[in-house]
Amino acid sequence: AFAAELRLLREAAGRPTYHALARRAHRSSSSLSEAAGGRRMPTLDTTLAYVRALGGDEREWAERWHALRAAIHGVGDAAPDAPLAERKPSAERRV
Repeated sequence: AFAAELRLLREAAGRPTYHALARRAHRSSSSLSEAAGGRRMPTLDTTLAYVRALGGDEREWAERWHALRAAIHGVGDAAPDAPLAERKPSAERRV
C-alpha cells in the first residue's frame, strides 16, 4: 500500500519520468523506481526525496514511513529494509 501511494503521488504530479524525478530528488532513477516498486521498504531519506521532488507533504510521509517500519518490524525478525520475502510470518506482505 505504501508503494502504491507513492505511485499515486507521482501520478498526481503529472507522472514525470524517473529520470526527471531523479534530477529533482538528487537520487538515482533506479532507487526512486525501487521505492515505488514495493519489493523492499525504501529508506526514509529516499522516501522523503521522492516526496519532496513531487511536491508532497514530507511530514505526512515521514509519519507514514515510521508507522510502516513499526508495523513491519513488529511482524518479523528481519531488518526493516530486508527483502519482504525474508520477513516472517508472511512472504506475501507488500509495502
